[in-house]
Amino acid sequence: MNYDNDKRKNAHPITVSPELYQQLRQAFDDKYKPGKRRNIQQFLHDWREKIPNIPSPERQTVDNFLKEHKPRECWLIDGFCQLLLGKTIDQINEHQKQLPIVEINIKPAILEPVIQPASGFINNPFQPLNGCVDESHLFFGRTKEIRIIFETLNSGSSVAIIGERQIGKSSLLMEISRQAQTQLFQPRKPIYLNLQSIHNDQDFYQALCDHSEIELCQGYRLTRNLQNHRLLLILDEVEKMTWDGFTNYIHADLRWLAEGNNSVLKLVVAACTSLDQLFGSQGIKMTSPWWGVCTGYQLNRWDEQTICNFIKSRLNSPLLKPEYQTITFSEDEIIELINNSEGHPQKLMALSYQTFNRYLEQLP
Repeated sequence: MNYDNDKRKNAHPITVSPELYQQLRQAFDDKYKPGKRRNIQQFLHDWREKIPNIPSPERQTVDNFLKEHKPRECWLIDGFCQLLLGKTIDQINEHQKQLPIVEINIKPAILEPVIQPASGFINNPFQPLNGCVDESHLFFGRTKEIRIIFETLNSGSSVAIIGERQIGKSSLLMEISRQAQTQLFQPRKPIYLNLQSIHNDQDFYQALCDHSEIELCQGYRLTRNLQNHRLLLILDEVEKMTWDGFTNYIHADLRWLAEGNNSVLKLVVAACTSLDQLFGSQGIKMTSPWWGVCTGYQLNRWDEQTICNFIKSRLNSPLLKPEYQTITFSEDEIIELINNSEGHPQKLMALSYQTFNRYLEQLP
């Protein structure tokens, strides 16, 4: 597609399918939502830098799209797809059904939908395909893991969740954040920070202070200003702290604030390798600034029973269109999904999505 600024006056409205909408929203939040607030300014900056052939949208336009599933102009959706998914809308449409594009002239502001949004039902229950699960009704399983993690927190220790890439660490962290108010013996405010969007010490302290609702500070002033707070600090992608731009000041502050049963902070962090290996000098544990701070918990792949329960749960989803609720997977298909996914949740989601789509293609 070729674009110029005049195209926005003659935009083509398109109703985004629930599947594509979920993918775009998830990908956006993974990259541009470090906490509860979306960093739309950074998103717009990346848009102008990486896809200059598509005119940059207004903040309100992006906000409106992210709030709910509504029809949006094709140029806007194409920009989201290119920046977040690496494909044009035409390339995605080759593999995913979309409602027809409607030709209509609209005002340049392009803030309001021009056709009615689709039903809240979904065509395929196996989603999201990418990124973490940030909605509680889509989160599945990990009951034992959640119980153990909160038992550890309630015993006075912080927790480091260790697991391979895309095993579900981020989804689990968000579920811990949601359950913190009911599971912790000592009330603590949960703060989730994804370090992918935090690039140095200043970013980190700014994010922590913003979420704690205190003025920007660090060191002694941070300790003083947080002394009456009780926080559950949840850090995702903690490997980022090994990058240039992060100093030992952060490690020292976190260690000090997390010490003791009645400490200001309790930590839940996620990484692919143990913190002692990650931050220790030449693999020597006791040189790590995180040594002894967190109790490690290994997050494993799903076993066969969990996979079967997951598939059954998704096939019985109340969000699934009524006409598709009779679809079931055969025993052979389930065995194939177990073997091919090897218990990897995200791989299982993608394979199950494809299996379900094959049934949809056979429908009249």
